[in-house]
Amino acid sequence: MRPGTIVTRMPEHNHERFNAAVAAHLPVAMEAQEAMSQAVDLNGPYQADIEQGTLIVGGRPLRVLLLGTVSKSSNTWLWSWANQGFSSQLPAIAPVRRAADVAQSWGLWELAEQQFSLDGILDTGLGAGASVALVAAPLVGATAFYSADYGAGIAYFGVVDPAVPRPVPQGVTFPRRIMAAVDLQPGHGRAQVLTYAAVHNLRVVGDDRQLRVHIGPDVLSVQFDERGRIITISGTLNPNPLQ
Repeated sequence: MRPGTIVTRMPEHNHERFNAAVAAHLPVAMEAQEAMSQAVDLNGPYQADIEQGTLIVGGRPLRVLLLGTVSKSSNTWLWSWANQGFSSQLPAIAPVRRAADVAQSWGLWELAEQQFSLDGILDTGLGAGASVALVAAPLVGATAFYSADYGAGIAYFGVVDPAVPRPVPQGVTFPRRIMAAVDLQPGHGRAQVLTYAAVHNLRVVGDDRQLRVHIGPDVLSVQFDERGRIITISGTLNPNPLQ
């Protein structure tokens, strides 16, 4: 890695909206990282070639995008397109600018800020940099993300390889996906359901107390209490779900 240094005053905005987005994306991210672990030996050594957009992990080559890097000394995130060590037009970097396109409409200033402090970013267990990566990955067409420690920092890659496709949503696994995220980060159940549905292009109808999620032939009903917490997930399931 050759992290560039951009000397600018760190923005003084808080990360409240971004942290909510991190929590909302957890079901998608946890599902994707599970798929990644089944395709690649995540404990194996890695070798990255940014120019070629490739990452070899445990002997398995993958097509990737470089999302950004985290400096251990300053605890800041630097987007790959702002890294002076690389051309922003590289195929492994140029698509990452897509995340900045939704920064204003989503109210997530971090997506368009070249470099920012990670102080206050929600850490769900994999580090604050991973939280930025899990929000950015689906926005730029990546299924999962991979973190690579290079000594002075950590590089985060978005995986865009056919070997790691986005898992097909299933009614039989939907409750587990959602409730695992709720257990990890409570208080965001409704947003987690809606974000999972949006990423998978699932039809959702309902109101403040119930959301009905259509997953192929299955219809799952998510019930909420007056505080927006999930009470139950139930519904009709196809007797022959995909394995």
